[in-house]
Amino acid sequence: MERHLNGNIVKGERVGSFFLGMSEEVLLKELAQPYRIEKRHSCTVYQAEHMSFFVDHETKKIDQICMFEGFEGKFLTHYGVGNDLLDVDPDPENWYVDWEESCYSTVKHRGIIFGLEEHATMYKVEANKKFPIGWICIAHPSMYEDREE
Repeated sequence: MERHLNGNIVKGERVGSFFLGMSEEVLLKELAQPYRIEKRHSCTVYQAEHMSFFVDHETKKIDQICMFEGFEGKFLTHYGVGNDLLDVDPDPENWYVDWEESCYSTVKHRGIIFGLEEHATMYKVEANKKFPIGWICIAHPSMYEDREE
């Protein structure tokens, strides 16, 4: 279970030993029990302790990995769940707010998105506000390119 609590987050690539593009078959061999399975329209989501893996129905490969409260791994060895968005990128002008998906991304780090803690209110990123990270997801950077300019 330790693998689900920590591991380096590499934007657009991997979380610990779990890689984007990893086959569903390999994921299921590596994934510690218990986990839940949720079937969605275009993917299957495997929900383990503090992590979720989204497997595309067509390719049968992981195309997104998300980490939640309790996950201790870090992005750039310093930033994780519980940090502030402005710790990751201090320039508010670099942040994009996706109001529909309730998440944030920065042009400085494509391939990673951040959501706020449950009690936090979404705002346009400004230097004088707090933006506590409640979850982090990685996907291939092309999933976000149409948003960031």
